[in-house]
Amino acid sequence: MSVEERFRRLSQHRRDHIARVMVAVEGLARAHSMDVESARLAAFGHDLAREMSRPDLRDEAIRLGLTVGAEEEHEPILLHGPIAARWLQCARRGNPSVWQAIEFHTTGAPALDDLGKALFIADGVEPGRQYDAREALWQLALSDLTQGYCAVLEHTKAYLVHRGLTPHPRMLVAIENC
Repeated sequence: MSVEERFRRLSQHRRDHIARVMVAVEGLARAHSMDVESARLAAFGHDLAREMSRPDLRDEAIRLGLTVGAEEEHEPILLHGPIAARWLQCARRGNPSVWQAIEFHTTGAPALDDLGKALFIADGVEPGRQYDAREALWQLALSDLTQGYCAVLEHTKAYLVHRGLTPHPRMLVAIENC
C-alpha cells in the first residue's frame, strides 16, 4: 500500500493534525534554513501508523524487522513512528534525515539533526494542541531550534509524569544532553 493510500485511510482528525504539523514544521524549516520539502515529507509521514491497534503495531514492527523493546512491548503506540519511517524508507520516499525524524518524533533522541528536532517540536506545539506554554515554546523554537527542542522535551516529560506515565529512556537521555 502506498503512503498516500495510508494517509487517505486515516481519520479526518488525524489528517487535520498532520496538516497542522506540516505548516508548523515548514515554518521552523524556513526560520532555520532547512530543506522545506524534507520537512513537509517528515510531517506528512510522522503519524501514518498512529491509528493502528496496539496488536497490529507490534505485528507490523516484527514484520518490518524493527526492534520491539520493553518500552514498546508495554506501550506499542511507541512503534508508530518507527513503522511509518520504515514504510517511507521501503517506498524510497525521503532520505535518512526524514526517516530518523519520523522514527523519533514521539520520544525524541540524543543527537537528532535539525529536521528531527523540528518535527518533534512541530508535533508538540501545533495549534491543535491547547496548553498554556504552547505559544512560548513555539516562539522559542522559532528563535533557537535546539533550545526549543530541549524545552519541548522537558515539557513533554512533565506532561507524561503528570499523567502517571514513564518517559522513554531515549527521551531522558536526550534531556540529559540538552
